[in-house]
Amino acid sequence: FKQKNKGIFMSKRILFMGTPDYATTIFKELLNSKYEIVGLFTQPDKPVGRKQILTPPSIRQYCIDANINIPVFQPLKLRNNEELIKQIEDLKPDFIIVAAYGQILPKEILDIAPCINLHASLLPKYRGASPIQESLLNDDIYTGVTSMLMEEGLDSGDILGLQYLRITSTMEVSEAF
Repeated sequence: FKQKNKGIFMSKRILFMGTPDYATTIFKELLNSKYEIVGLFTQPDKPVGRKQILTPPSIRQYCIDANINIPVFQPLKLRNNEELIKQIEDLKPDFIIVAAYGQILPKEILDIAPCINLHASLLPKYRGASPIQESLLNDDIYTGVTSMLMEEGLDSGDILGLQYLRITSTMEVSEAF
């Protein structure tokens, strides 16, 4: 996906938005690709456990552990946040890749660059926040990932592609995604 521009090869600039392990797995692959990751948006650190220790999301902890040096943003909200919109525009992304971010992107962000959601189910089945759990609870034979263009609705944009995965009785969660 490199394009030639006046004799210089230019990499696509990607802003990544994701939070849990599922997103971290995708993020690692993008870091090892030829794309330029210009920033990461994830959910804020949260208190965890009995002692309520402030803990970063999986993807941010990965960045800390692996010394990944890219801008990390952890806004409480996306809607009506002009400063955040400006920060995203300043990153000049060619694409925004979203994987289990945890908030619905407002139109102001969707209008900055094409947004692609990597949803952890075979859409249109299991739209929403817990698609992996739903496919397991319903004893599905197959699950997978759907790549889709994002629009203002929840998981309602055009489907770009699907990747199927057969669910087996011996499968570990880390094997699935």
